[in-house]
Amino acid sequence: MFKKRELLLFSQDRLAVTLLVLLALTSLLLVVITILSVRVSDVQVPVRYSGYGFTNLYRDKWYALLSFGIFPLLVFGVNGFLAVKLHATRRGIAIGLLGISFVMLLIALIVSNAVFRLAAFSL
Repeated sequence: MFKKRELLLFSQDRLAVTLLVLLALTSLLLVVITILSVRVSDVQVPVRYSGYGFTNLYRDKWYALLSFGIFPLLVFGVNGFLAVKLHATRRGIAIGLLGISFVMLLIALIVSNAVFRLAAFSL
């Protein structure tokens, strides 16, 4: 777990704490959107788009859409933990990890909204 020194150093860095809070809020937003958008149905819904292959839209059961809510939890948990642990020794890498994670969750938010709109039309 965390040592007291690591948490104290991390909490004194305003940029790192701000990025961690933004990461947490983006994760929470994506989880809430997923919970509100997923509907139980027997109809297969679009879960992935690909420009390769014969089909562009891949379909699966409704519960495959729950992975859009699990992904931000994993990203926030793992990358937040790593950033706090790394901050005491390598501040730049910790800030970079938090920044890249935030951008990755913003992209996931855009993609998940697009997929949820497709799923709503297929019902």
